[in-house]
This record gives sequence, structure tokens and C-alpha cells, in this order.
Amino acid sequence: MIDWSHRHPGPELMDGDDIPAKDLFQNYRELHVINKWLGGYRITLKGLSSLITDPQREYSILDVGCGGGSMINEISKWGKRKHFSLRLTGIDLSEAAIDFSQRNEMDHHNWLRCDVFKHLNSGVKYDVITSTLFMHHFSDQEIVELISRMIQSCRVGIVINDLQRNPVAFRSIQVLTKLFSKSYLVKNDAPLSVQRSFRKQDWKKIFESSGISSAQIKWQWAFRYLIVIRK
Repeated sequence: MIDWSHRHPGPELMDGDDIPAKDLFQNYRELHVINKWLGGYRITLKGLSSLITDPQREYSILDVGCGGGSMINEISKWGKRKHFSLRLTGIDLSEAAIDFSQRNEMDHHNWLRCDVFKHLNSGVKYDVITSTLFMHHFSDQEIVELISRMIQSCRVGIVINDLQRNPVAFRSIQVLTKLFSKSYLVKNDAPLSVQRSFRKQDWKKIFESSGISSAQIKWQWAFRYLIVIRK
């Protein structure tokens, strides 16, 4: 019996450092499909729309835990449609993630293979920092630390898009991945990601520990939370 009152501690298979690149590549391709059809990209772009409003200036955006780089590509397409000037950077600790991102980028973006905690502690500044399906890989304490560093490193604000811990979401993604996924990573990690994710009260406690009182937390279909923090 799953205890839905607490976050599952993990880890997920893809959190390991010995996954073959070809398996991660298949994982990234399938996650792109999931985000496309279940609204994952739309949610992050909705958050960006509330922070990026001036077509007369250039915005620098950092996507933390960029994975296969699909979110960066979607932000790039969105920026062109809206006539925004964007300077996009994706950061991930995985060599395979950065390799896949570089192979599949739609424009010439900046890709960093390094630890996001160390990078944000180096004094770098970005206008907006985004996180899509990344926070649930960490403990609450690590999330508090990461968000604190993101706040220090942004000029305009932060957009977080992550899953809701919900039994319906769990059963749904479990069935969908069994039927359609060819990736053992997706079949194992997608349902586990739901168990590792959040309820609204979790986010409230995290922001209270971070000393943040201005975070907007909104539920989005399908079983996601959109969080926007203005600097």
C-alpha cells in the first residue's frame, strides 16, 4: 500500500551514474512526447509569460536540470512567436543529457555540464530561472537550498513546473507507460516520479523554510503545479 501522505525518497533509475547513453536518449525522446501531450511544456511557458513581458529587452534564461534539452527548444520557439529576444542556457550534470541536447538543439544555445548548486553559487546571474520536472529528484532540504540559490541568481523571477502526488496520476501514467513506452527507464521512473512529487502543502512548507512569502502555487492539468516567484 502506497502512503500518499509523504514523498517517496527515491532514487529513480535515471538518478544513477551508470545508465548507458542510448537508454537515456530513448528516455529523453519519450519524455518529450509525454510533455508535449500532457501539457508539460505549456505550463512552463505559461509561467514565463507572466515574467517575460518586454519585447524591447533581452532576457537570459537558465533551465536547471535541462535533461534532453526539449524545454529549451520549446522556450526558443515560444520566444520567436512572441518576438522576445532570449539568451538560453541549459544545465545538467549528465554528460548524456548535454550530448543529446547539443544534437537536437533548434538554435545555438549554451549548454553546461556541471552541478547546478555549484554553478548558482558562483555569482552568475540570469533574468529568469526555470525548472521542469527536476525538483522532485531532491529531498525537501535540498530543494530549499536550490531555490535559495535560484533566488540569489535571478533578476526577474523563477518558474517551477512539477508533478502532483496523486494516486490517479500514478495509476494513469503506470498504465500509459506499460502500453506505449519502450524505455525501461520511463516505465520505472514515471510512476515513481509521481510518488516523489508534491502536494500543495509540501510546497508551502518548502517556501516557508526558504523564507519566501510571494510564491504563487497553482494546480495545472494534468496533475502538475506551476509555481511563479517574482524577485
